[in-house]
Amino acid sequence: MNTHQRERSLRPWAMIHAVFVSAACLTHSPVRADDSDLAKQAYGILRTKCNSCHGETVKVKGFYVLERESLLASRGEDLNPYVAPGNIEQSVLWEAAVRDARMPPDNPLSEAEQQILIRWIEAGAHFPTIVQEDRPFISQREVIGQIADHLFNVNNADRQFQRYFSIAHLHNNRSVETTDLRKYRAALSKVVNSLSRESEIVVPKAIDKHETVFNVDLRSVGWDDLNIWDKVVGAYPYGLKPQRAEDGTEEYKRVEELYGQALFDGIAYLRADWFVVHASRPPLYHVLLDIPETLDELLKDLDIDLKKNLENNRARRGGLFESGVSRQNRLVEYHPSRGGFWISYDFKKNAGRSNLARFPLGPKASLPKFESFAFEHAGGEIIFSLRNGLSGYMLVDEQGKRIDVGPVSIVSDADETSGTPEIVNGISCMNCHKHGTRPFKDDIRESDAIFNDEARDKVRSLYAQRPEMDRLLQQGSEDFLRQLEKAIGPFLQVGEDARKPFAAIADAEEPVKFVARRYDRNLDLETAARELGYADPTELAGQLRSLSLAQLGLGPLRAEEGTIKRTFWDSRESSVSVFQEAARETGRGVPVN
Repeated sequence: MNTHQRERSLRPWAMIHAVFVSAACLTHSPVRADDSDLAKQAYGILRTKCNSCHGETVKVKGFYVLERESLLASRGEDLNPYVAPGNIEQSVLWEAAVRDARMPPDNPLSEAEQQILIRWIEAGAHFPTIVQEDRPFISQREVIGQIADHLFNVNNADRQFQRYFSIAHLHNNRSVETTDLRKYRAALSKVVNSLSRESEIVVPKAIDKHETVFNVDLRSVGWDDLNIWDKVVGAYPYGLKPQRAEDGTEEYKRVEELYGQALFDGIAYLRADWFVVHASRPPLYHVLLDIPETLDELLKDLDIDLKKNLENNRARRGGLFESGVSRQNRLVEYHPSRGGFWISYDFKKNAGRSNLARFPLGPKASLPKFESFAFEHAGGEIIFSLRNGLSGYMLVDEQGKRIDVGPVSIVSDADETSGTPEIVNGISCMNCHKHGTRPFKDDIRESDAIFNDEARDKVRSLYAQRPEMDRLLQQGSEDFLRQLEKAIGPFLQVGEDARKPFAAIADAEEPVKFVARRYDRNLDLETAARELGYADPTELAGQLRSLSLAQLGLGPLRAEEGTIKRTFWDSRESSVSVFQEAARETGRGVPVN
């Protein structure tokens, strides 16, 4: 398909999209000069006083205090928004933090802070434009040049295994705070190591002084079969070959020559945020970590015999009448293994054979002797230790077959880590288990409703007393955090956090979730321009007047608060993404697929 044919296939749908999103969303609204200091002060209060409960953790579902669209979003016909610009009495934030002074519960706002929030809401509740004056612009040419220089200094036989990730587009984005760049680096390292098949923690190596370009040797994480990496490249929607010298045509040619034309896939580097968001979920999560298709295959790989462990009482169990991810009861089971192996049994309901108090033994196939007391489950989650000590995850149905997403009718994610309440294997699990294993209290050992002595003895043998289960959970968490510190500590224990213990840092917002939420936000002009490689976003603004970009669906970016959807930006038509089409139209590069 030639360029004009591709444009014709894209544009009818793109124009519909443009009409649909032209009612601008509210992410990072521009702020008037006279309101700038007020916006910064209010944002600082929200960050220091509110974000720990309504951002780093999610005490109220769907409420993120540092996201303006979340603050202003409609909450239904009979509920006021958290913030109604210009109207304090219609703002729940004012009611809770000022009028009633009940929030934050342990550290109420001072009178001066209350007055700042009042004035801020009355002035329109704008968010500040964050301008990082100390960060120089890093061009595409510089990024590719750094990669070419690094490759040149690698032995010829080793070059084919070198891959690169960049956060230069985030470094260049004036709305991304410098301290937040640390979280992007940490998230990259966590995901790389959470997908590793090898025994050592590998910290991606920065190859530039601004720490925006990172190198990973595929062999160090067990991806040396290049067919594995081809799956990643095949899903990447941002691949470009420079068109102009100022964008790095000569540097790109050097990279191609150093790899060798037969081995070069055309992608000089991946954006780290894209990799974090997409490699941490199926299908790439399963491909990179080599998760088998069934529980039985995983158990064979790990040399674990569930049935034998249950028969000889080596397994340990805890039952919950209600858990953090399910309103139904849940069974959590531990099996001895390198680093520990945990499996949950989840249920669609609490009645019948889904009631653990009445049917605490099972599954039937594993404990046939106690079939009359066996539960019938609907699926489960597996947490197992990787060779490097971090955690791998698997979701299965009632047959033990691997699934990508847990049914919301059974389990759900209150944090919406994946962008929805669905528990998506990999990314949702990384956030929920950011400390490794999570503590819980067993409700079954002393509360079962069976009156058969032999069955009751079996329950007492499998369902651990609290000190033993606490010890297993604590050991699992400590082992995990020790290895996690090696992976992300170098990026987070810096600056003002250099002397903080890692445990305190680990309590903050989980870095993969942090990146995922920001990646999925709508793109404004600043973000789109930086991703296209513009040193000055107004250059893109000028080009948006062209008919070709309007037909492509980028017209909404011309509005003062105009945005486009991330899912639109990286969506593909005829193997070329909207981003790649925009890059071609603006002369920023030629699509590489």
